[in-house]
Amino acid sequence: MSEPKKVNRRSLLKVAGGTIAGLAIGVASGYYIGQNTVPKIGKTSLSGEIPLGVIYASPMDVPWEEPTIKMAIDDINEVCRTLNRDLKFTYLSENAEESATKALERAQSLMSQGIQVIIAPNWSSQCKAILPTANERKVVLISPGSTSPALAIPDDYLFRTPPDDSKSAIAVGRFSLDTGLRYVIPVYAKEPFAQGLYQECSKNWTARGIKVDEGLGIDPEKKEFTGEMATVQDKVRKATQSYKKEEVGLFLLGTDAVLIPLLTAIGNYPELQQIPVFDTDNAGISSILQYAGDISAKIKLKAYSYAPPKSPKYLSFVERYKSSIGFEPYSWALCAYDAVWLAALAILSADEYSGSKVKATLPKIAENYFGVSGWCALNDAGDRKYPSYEISEVVLEGGTPKWKAIAFYDATSDTIQWY
Repeated sequence: MSEPKKVNRRSLLKVAGGTIAGLAIGVASGYYIGQNTVPKIGKTSLSGEIPLGVIYASPMDVPWEEPTIKMAIDDINEVCRTLNRDLKFTYLSENAEESATKALERAQSLMSQGIQVIIAPNWSSQCKAILPTANERKVVLISPGSTSPALAIPDDYLFRTPPDDSKSAIAVGRFSLDTGLRYVIPVYAKEPFAQGLYQECSKNWTARGIKVDEGLGIDPEKKEFTGEMATVQDKVRKATQSYKKEEVGLFLLGTDAVLIPLLTAIGNYPELQQIPVFDTDNAGISSILQYAGDISAKIKLKAYSYAPPKSPKYLSFVERYKSSIGFEPYSWALCAYDAVWLAALAILSADEYSGSKVKATLPKIAENYFGVSGWCALNDAGDRKYPSYEISEVVLEGGTPKWKAIAFYDATSDTIQWY
């Protein structure tokens, strides 16, 4: 790859910013609208090939994330071509293969090749493994899927385009209360994302008067949970001696790699299929339908995901994505697309391919950026500042399992709007 060098590109920022950047203001139901404004940037320049790093958390992430990354890179380069700029963004990708250890190894490999900005894995456990090295080497990480509250750390090199789970836990608490739950049994993977969410949800359940079972922590590396589900069945039997079946909720907290074998195990226990079963932020993931669709539809599995405002930019992107990829973009795909744009704009604004310079300028870029995932303003920890969530369940349509949106959670009013 060629070494990035300087040429004038002020107009590139102006056009790119006018296309995708915008200050946003809050309106009803937690939605935001973008205004065509862009940060003022001095007369500076870059040229040549600018490489980004990409680390996929698992092979199951590649089918939806890789085309998203490529779409963003192509769109950025199209602006460059339109303006006749000698500037091209590229990317080098690695796969962590569901391993925090491999995630660090892949990140070190990218860093050794001179990568200064990495679109980091969606899994918090992998981001946690990479972060100390990123901080030490001053390499920016932008994750489109990590949400662990334990990684909400001010002034580090990790930025996250979704909100952290201290926000989503509030939505989980409201949804649990509004659906009539009085007793919840959490099953959580022993890794940063799931453990952090478990702790945050427990606080919100308790605050809303919902009894919380001590739950069950499971090994995230395992692929079979029949024995664990036998333990959960015993918990359900005990709980239903005091509560109605519809008042006892089973919550599965973990990535889709953990969720799929958990759902498969539930298929062996009819009693577990008679109570409400909830996932956390995996709504819309196609792998769940592919590998555990029948049991998910049978129990009407419910889950949530970050929900962007249905802006014209969002609707246009969804149509492009569907026509190109063949299915609707998962919410983290929207966050991934915007993560690449934030990276590119921050590099251009910094006028230097330097992680420390990008870190310094990225928050201001995000504050003035309205993308396909909505307004990307960040809080002091570098995570999305304004959350909203859509709740979906798995249903059968023509005999085929499908995700169907059933409600919207508005963080500004702590209310559920049912479709």
